[in-house]
Amino acid sequence: MKNLFILVLFATILSGCSSNVKLSGRYLSNVDPSVDIAKTSSILVASNSKGDRLTNRRYMPDIISAFKARGFTNISETAKDPDYKLIVNFSSEEQIEQQSIPVFTNERSIPYTTCHQRKDNGQQVCSTHYYFRTPMLRGYRSVNIPTDVYTFQFTLKDKQNNAILDSISTVVHQDCSQWKVYKFLASDAIARTSFSTPVDKQYSVKMPKDYRCE
Repeated sequence: MKNLFILVLFATILSGCSSNVKLSGRYLSNVDPSVDIAKTSSILVASNSKGDRLTNRRYMPDIISAFKARGFTNISETAKDPDYKLIVNFSSEEQIEQQSIPVFTNERSIPYTTCHQRKDNGQQVCSTHYYFRTPMLRGYRSVNIPTDVYTFQFTLKDKQNNAILDSISTVVHQDCSQWKVYKFLASDAIARTSFSTPVDKQYSVKMPKDYRCE
């Protein structure tokens, strides 16, 4: 799913990191259509063994709250003999995005000559001048812009360790704290999850005016 990051087009507008924050990204999930996940099912939330355990555990309460908001009543970090395991993982990476920016010029061009006759001796005097145009597009140049890609992935597995739901949600933002982005993803991704059909959607969420993302 790493290639999905390249496909995400993000519009992140930030003013002082305290207002007008937009978090934009892509949500992608797949689900086994033959499985009916009952809202009363016992679900154990666990960290991906290959992930950052401290980070994953930090957001488990947010994940549990988000599932309960969807109607799941028996989800926790301590469930015994659960019907399902929810394996969660938060991660980030820096990617270099190449962008083309315009290059303008206002160099002189189109010479013209003006002449006048001197009053003292009648001699004609001429001089050459140049028009200066408004800035003109000369071309483009490529620049490398570093961007941070934040990802939340979770997989729901049955007792036979078969994946029945797999979800990945990404956000790119150059200014926000990764902890704030992870907290957003923990609830937003689950709110977007369909437990019956696959989802592939790009989105943009305008945060409340008083939202601070540092």
